[in-house]
Amino acid sequence: MRSMHHKTPKNNQGFTLIEVIASFTILAMTFMVVLEILSNSSTNTIKSSERTQISLLAQSKMDEVGLLIPVEEGSQSGSFDDDISWDLYIQPYEVPYEGNVEMDFAPVELFKVVLTLTWQDGHNQQRSVDFVTLKAMTPDFESVGTGR
Repeated sequence: MRSMHHKTPKNNQGFTLIEVIASFTILAMTFMVVLEILSNSSTNTIKSSERTQISLLAQSKMDEVGLLIPVEEGSQSGSFDDDISWDLYIQPYEVPYEGNVEMDFAPVELFKVVLTLTWQDGHNQQRSVDFVTLKAMTPDFESVGTGR
């Protein structure tokens, strides 16, 4: 009689189907998270670039007040290009005075300058932002004294 030797199967050094599916699922979920982060990053970069451009244009227009645009009550409007328009409002600004000395004239006149920029964003929504500052002007003392 022959003795039967049962051979034990060798341990396979591979992965089961369940392990492969689980690892692909984890890889896919990680890849989706990375893509979402990159998408948000590029959106934030575009928004930041747009806001920087708007701020630089506003600073440029505000710098013109007192040089090219007279500091006097009134309004003006225009556009930087076809996409970005501006409206500028200048009005006298009264500062509350609580001192006990009566003054016939102020050493400076203050004007409130409001600049509104309007544009279409990347989603075709109209956006606008206001920039506000005060400009000080020395009054014309000669016209005050002569009543002109």
